[in-house]
Amino acid sequence: MLEKLLRIIATGGVHSYKELARRLEIAEALLDTILEDLVRMGYLRLTHESCCASCEHCPMGDACAVGHAGRVWVLTEAGQRMAR
Repeated sequence: MLEKLLRIIATGGVHSYKELARRLEIAEALLDTILEDLVRMGYLRLTHESCCASCEHCPMGDACAVGHAGRVWVLTEAGQRMAR
């Protein structure tokens, strides 16, 4: 499941908790735990603790589907390797 989540994230774009949980067929609470584990393992890096809601200045503003405060993660080099 960890590798599947990394592969989904590696495709790029913005993914909501609801979408990721649905694709993995798990509860959003479990998804949160998995994301925290991937950060601890060095595969993901939290870039922003919350969205600043200033989409016009955000490089993801055009693609963002969050529309409210949310955390933003990116793959680390190790995460990119694992996703391949």
